Amino acid sequence: MIKIILESWREGFEKVSLTKFQMEMLSKSLKESKSNVDLLLEGNKVIIEMENLDLAKLFLHEADKLGVNCKIFVD
Repeated sequence: MIKIILESWREGFEKVSLTKFQMEMLSKSLKESKSNVDLLLEGNKVIIEMENLDLAKLFLHEADKLGVNCKIFVD
């Protein structure tokens, strides 16, 4: 299983874009996507599980551009 860990956010964080991005790329609901962003804004780490490493790498790259400090963990 591949885990993307959203650890924190940087100045200029595009929270609306991250919400939409999760919905489009990961097929997450608006409620779940917004909840992930809210948790991140509150200082919590958010873990998103995936099966596809290429998709995870793409998500990581795009999330970084949106102002998220994140990493991939493969177990």
